[in-house]
Amino acid sequence: MNKALGPLPTRGLAREELSPARRVTLDALIDLGGRRTVAELADELGQHPNTVREHLEALVRVDLVERTLRHSSGRGRPAALYRATLAATPAGPEYAVLAEVLITYLAKAIPDRRERTEHALSAGRDWGRAIRSRQLVEARREERLAAAGLRPGNSSAVADSSLTADSSLTADSTVAAPEDPAALADSVNRLGEMLDRAGFDCRTTAEDDGGYTQRLRRCPVLALAREHPDVVCTSHLGMAREILAHDGVAPERVTLEAFAEPGACLLRIAPPAADDE
Repeated sequence: MNKALGPLPTRGLAREELSPARRVTLDALIDLGGRRTVAELADELGQHPNTVREHLEALVRVDLVERTLRHSSGRGRPAALYRATLAATPAGPEYAVLAEVLITYLAKAIPDRRERTEHALSAGRDWGRAIRSRQLVEARREERLAAAGLRPGNSSAVADSSLTADSSLTADSTVAAPEDPAALADSVNRLGEMLDRAGFDCRTTAEDDGGYTQRLRRCPVLALAREHPDVVCTSHLGMAREILAHDGVAPERVTLEAFAEPGACLLRIAPPAADDE
């Protein structure tokens, strides 16, 4: 079966209360996406259809999966189709419904795609500012050092450089400016940690040109992102830009390639241009 482009949905918290076998079944159903037959899921899991059907029906009884029937013009019993419900989402059904209502409303209220995208980007920036103000993302390295009573050049500050991708700082080093490689690494790593906690399963790669690629391997609102990428994906981009802008990274250096490859969206942070340094 060919893998679709883009990330997988974030696994819900409700799965933690399931038996290992039923957790695997629910995860496979979420990862495949849409409505699936027992045969499709059994093929994906390499299990007997009767075993898979038993697990699916148990998941239906606890409202993590819903069952519908595929009607056809031919003879025979219609095939049962299964899909994960909103209760299987990470924040629970109430927040999933709220997100769906708000995003759908915005898509309808602003019919012009360009204007809608601008609003989504602005909303994403507000989201990033809210994340910072609520301290949901770690402070800049300079701010952490200041809060600890450490001054630039203090040898105690060097140990904190383990948070960056550059371990070459010495006791004589000063706190890095935003465009310094160590400071950029610190900013990108902190953003990646926040995205990981938020359910994006973020993996950060340092590129040879000094930039970074963050693979977002799961998405908390994948179904909505596929339906309204101009709202959902653009707001994610605005949020990332706002958080990095606080550390001196120009917004135009941060781009998002939604559904760029099987298994991930790509958030790219370009290195500073030579004339910016």
